[in-house]
Amino acid sequence: MPIGRGLLFGGIYLNDWFTWNGTRCTDYGIHVVRQPELIRPPERITFTSVPGRSGAFTTLEGMDVYDDFLLSVECVVRDTSNLVNIFAWLKGSGKLTLATRPGGFYDACIVNQISLEQILRGNPHRRFVLNFRCQPFFYLSGVANISVSASGSYLTNPGSVFSEPVLKVTLTSDAQITMGGSYFELAGVTGTVTVDTPLKETYKSYSSYNSKMSGDYPTLLPGENIITWSGGVTGIIITPNWRTL
Repeated sequence: MPIGRGLLFGGIYLNDWFTWNGTRCTDYGIHVVRQPELIRPPERITFTSVPGRSGAFTTLEGMDVYDDFLLSVECVVRDTSNLVNIFAWLKGSGKLTLATRPGGFYDACIVNQISLEQILRGNPHRRFVLNFRCQPFFYLSGVANISVSASGSYLTNPGSVFSEPVLKVTLTSDAQITMGGSYFELAGVTGTVTVDTPLKETYKSYSSYNSKMSGDYPTLLPGENIITWSGGVTGIIITPNWRTL
């Protein structure tokens, strides 16, 4: 049995699939024969050699700063009559879920050409490898939005690294908000404003409100985070984007 294929149960391999942008590969007649190894992304490090000194100085770029990494999935497909649709599906960027790592997904893109190889003469199956270039973090799926209506509330990050939340802040006047170790202000705006940490954008409907926001885009550290505010905040809805390595 190939490494990473999974256990045979009732004639079906339990780990013979991945999903790409919400579609399972088996919907296209594709089955995984080798899942990727689980990989911890490399930290971004600079090594500096100094003349006359043995070894090198090691400098981390920052706390929890990691590089992208590759996950390779080996697949087979029997019916090649649907290749036009398969190739149209297996392109670009999106969300990758692996059978061997349930409960979340990677943000990834497909970076290699897809070459279908004949396995055996006369056998209709074709083998190919997909290389997914993954951003460093594994995002937890099925996480509900969190509503905070009182200053001084606590929020626990279950992940192993800081998260970058998206906030919908409802205001009646200017406000000053502290979230975990982050502080920011919203001024000259009322109603519901979106503060989007992943995009580093503040907006309302389709209009940019970056000029109305000052300070740091909020992050939520692993463990307990306190949320406080002063001014005209009536509530905050948080999409937490919990993640781990």
